Amino acid sequence: MSPTEFLKSRKVGFAEAPGGYREGLPTLVMIHGAGGCARMWQAQVRPLGKEINTLALDLPGHGDTPGPGMNTIASYADWLLDILQQLDIHWMFLMGHSMGGAIVQEVALRHQGILSGIILAATGPRLPVAPQFLEGLTKEFKGTVETIMNYGYAPDADPVLIGQGVQLMKQAGSTIVHDDFFACNGFDRKNDLSHIKLPCLIICGEQDRLTPSRLSESMRNAIPGAEFVLVPSAGHMVMIENFKVFNQTVQDFILKFLDK
Repeated sequence: MSPTEFLKSRKVGFAEAPGGYREGLPTLVMIHGAGGCARMWQAQVRPLGKEINTLALDLPGHGDTPGPGMNTIASYADWLLDILQQLDIHWMFLMGHSMGGAIVQEVALRHQGILSGIILAATGPRLPVAPQFLEGLTKEFKGTVETIMNYGYAPDADPVLIGQGVQLMKQAGSTIVHDDFFACNGFDRKNDLSHIKLPCLIICGEQDRLTPSRLSESMRNAIPGAEFVLVPSAGHMVMIENFKVFNQTVQDFILKFLDK
């Protein structure tokens, strides 16, 4: 059974590059952030899929994956580990954005043997959430989502992009989004990152106001051999705002392992 056939059998929503899975190439599995879905990676799936296999997954309760969401990073990591182990991909890189980056850290700390490398985008070893955001997601969902998304992009970002992000998060619904941010708020692996012994690329938008570059720098300093790239003209949604630089950075990181 191919990876995509397995995902369909498990009713996991996903996006992949045209042509599907190709044996002998590295596979990049992408994990979205809080209140997101696989569509957050649409600027990566097809372009990066020209050189490697790409799979963007919907977490439980998000996008096309049914079921309730979860309220701890550990629970999401449990689910993802089960999926990744059964995918049985032998040359796999795992990339996560924001909350997805926390999930990737958790997976890497638990089961490094199934991974060839990790990419941490716009995330941190801790992801504290302002109390007013957590409260607002239950009491004033629409307005709070709009505020979060306005902070999520660089100050001069295209309002159309911000509006699209707001709509995607609204589709996830108040309970899912609140529980995702609750999970982020409870995450803390800052004292454990030195145990990650995998090739690691850390990417942050220069204008990220939700997970500022100091968080990325702390991960770079903690994870042995980690690479860090600061992307200009981008905020927290770095893979959307400056996808050309983001994609080239990711591609260069993965393809250098083809020669080894």
